Amino acid sequence: MADTYLDNIVNRFIEVVKDLRIKQIICDRDLKYHRERDVHSWLQYAMIEAGRKCGLLTVPEIKLRFEIPIDFKDFKLGRKGKRHFLRADVAFYDDSRELLGVSEIFTMDEAHGALPSTKLAEVEHNWLTPKDSLIHMIRHAKEKPRFIILVVILLKESPRIWWPTGIDKIDSKLRRSRNYYEVFLPNWKEFLGEIEIQNSMVILSEDDIERV
Repeated sequence: MADTYLDNIVNRFIEVVKDLRIKQIICDRDLKYHRERDVHSWLQYAMIEAGRKCGLLTVPEIKLRFEIPIDFKDFKLGRKGKRHFLRADVAFYDDSRELLGVSEIFTMDEAHGALPSTKLAEVEHNWLTPKDSLIHMIRHAKEKPRFIILVVILLKESPRIWWPTGIDKIDSKLRRSRNYYEVFLPNWKEFLGEIEIQNSMVILSEDDIERV
């Protein structure tokens, strides 16, 4: 059943986004300047609509609490503390309020979110990445989702470098091309392959919306 919901939601999401693109409600400028244009919120809306069209209860900003908290020390982040929950961008429930799946949406300033936290910590970039947060949530959430949908904006011609990683090999490529699609898509595909539940990913660029 989960795979049926997963496919249907992704298909409906792509339809909604394409319609918003045709109507210029989400335009190229929105993708390029996501902070000032609130594109994350519009994509959240599109995902909520997709879930609703599939007959699900679709709720934004749900806290998924952990049975075992994330300990920052495990990722060599150089700071103390633990994280006890993840706030999902969108969660999908059936009519009995059983959690079916979640969706997370990433704009350009989180393009490096598919990297391991420990790799960034090596260059003193102390950030618990979405990759590690989501893998922990899938394994240790009190309410475990059956599927996850990732939505990632990766432009081929970014107007700027949004967040240098501190990793020379990555940053030098970005300085040369500003092609986030080329630089980061392999990391996101690798991350998707490590997810232990049913999954799908949608990539938005200037000229395409594609399911991976």
